[in-house]
Amino acid sequence: MAKILVAYYSKTGNTQKMAEAVGEGVKKAGGEAEVLSVENTGDPSSLVNYDGIILGSPTYYGILAAPLKDFLDKSIKVHGQLEEKVGGAFDSCGIEGGGSESTVLSILQGLLVHGMVVPGFSMTGHYGPVATGKPDERALSECRKLGEKVNYLADKIS
Repeated sequence: MAKILVAYYSKTGNTQKMAEAVGEGVKKAGGEAEVLSVENTGDPSSLVNYDGIILGSPTYYGILAAPLKDFLDKSIKVHGQLEEKVGGAFDSCGIEGGGSESTVLSILQGLLVHGMVVPGFSMTGHYGPVATGKPDERALSECRKLGEKVNYLADKIS
């Protein structure tokens, strides 16, 4: 059974709702999901204990929120130790065209620098789920699919 961390930053609750849906997807696929706000993740050295890491952020000025960026920056403590773990990202934004894709891609860049495996999606948001404002059922469904896919891949790799 894969152990997946779903860490997020949420000020309005929108990104948190998405994180919870990602965790539901992990569990539906038979994995263990730990859904935590980034403020409650503790020391980034704990990242080595997970088979998969999925990060979520709202978009602020076209990029990820500072608390999540700080978490990624501090993850340098485990640089080289996350090779071949599976990652993913999701985002909420206040307006269409407000930078959701650039935010998701910036999160994925951090995961790729760690040597993580990141799935793409052909039929939905290609880089990861995004929501405009309060996540609708489409966004929540894509979040569940992200959780399922990361869990599936983590099971295969670990």
